Amino acid sequence: MNLRLLYIDPHPVPDICPESMQILQTVDALAARGAEITLVTPEPNGACRPEDILGRPLHPNVTLKQVDDWRRRWWYPSRSGRRFYRMAADLVRRSTDIDALLVRNLKLAEALLRIHSRPPLVFETHEVFVRTYAEDHPRPTRKEQTKMATLRQREGGVYRGADGIAALTEWLVDDLRDEYGVDTPVAVVPDGVDLKAVADLAIKLTWNDPPDLLYLGSLHPWKGVEHLIKALPKVQSARLVVAGGPSSRVEELRQLAGFHGVVERVVFLGAVAPAERFNTINAADLCLLPLSDTSIGSRYTSPLKLFEYMALGKPVVAADVPALRSIITSHENGVLVPVNDVEQLAEALNVLLADRSAAQRIGDAARLRAQDFSWESRADKLIELVLRVGAGECVESRVR
Repeated sequence: MNLRLLYIDPHPVPDICPESMQILQTVDALAARGAEITLVTPEPNGACRPEDILGRPLHPNVTLKQVDDWRRRWWYPSRSGRRFYRMAADLVRRSTDIDALLVRNLKLAEALLRIHSRPPLVFETHEVFVRTYAEDHPRPTRKEQTKMATLRQREGGVYRGADGIAALTEWLVDDLRDEYGVDTPVAVVPDGVDLKAVADLAIKLTWNDPPDLLYLGSLHPWKGVEHLIKALPKVQSARLVVAGGPSSRVEELRQLAGFHGVVERVVFLGAVAPAERFNTINAADLCLLPLSDTSIGSRYTSPLKLFEYMALGKPVVAADVPALRSIITSHENGVLVPVNDVEQLAEALNVLLADRSAAQRIGDAARLRAQDFSWESRADKLIELVLRVGAGECVESRVR
């Protein structure tokens, strides 16, 4: 294949933030599927390398084009990304050999859609912003109402103007169709797991004493980590290991653990280096993904950590939300419990802790299910969408 793609994003890549990690994994997988891809981002602020995220060199079909980020200059008067958007638009106008643009930033997509005679643009959506904004502002001020109206206009314009939309979940597709009534071609393109990195690990087969229950990821309130701490007093003979999050959020959770009398049973690891995340998961016995009943927590999420848990054969106890039901069949390749139900969460954990053979069967089934969610599988869906939305006969002939 000689498909030429231009991926542009205002997040520096490589970097340890989730957005940058997801972008790097995606372009690496697209390149592994034969695409020639140029990734354009601001220059990272630090010495992070692709190897630090992937655990191996980036695929040679990827070209990193890192531009100077003036927002980090002491004399630059604004934190706005407008300069980057203008630079990106100029680059697109000069690029005559690109088959498609890949974008996941709303403001950037809005800027690029104004370009006449541009390549087809595929917008990767992770949420319906007006809905998540409304949930975060249930009683909006006049200023917040104005911001929501602006957001609705921008988001609707991008969904209507894009040549294709790549959405993380089918429920996200339903909500964007319902909110904006657009008929833009859409593909459901979940996130994935790096099966090559998993294959290099020696999987831990014995249980810790006491067993370790792991939550790995960000500590945003919609992730529901508080419920794990509230359930812990009812869980027999196990430690809760919490990996990730800023120190301020860790301190909040530490105080909550003290309030519930389990501070001695909770281990806060803090931030885990991306290249070490598989070792952290491998060291655990059961893995957890509580989530919340917000739109982003229940309908829009495609959790990288869930796929990584499953690929390492870990029994997972997770929230029973629509986005996870499409991945987990409860009591077969994971266990789903009602959202915010501390009693049932504790009961599910106690059952698995008491019946380790059942936990092993669930973990083995999870490992098989994870094979459906590789980054290469994600790349295949993106490439199929690019071809479907109008890359043209010349691209079709090259792919054949």
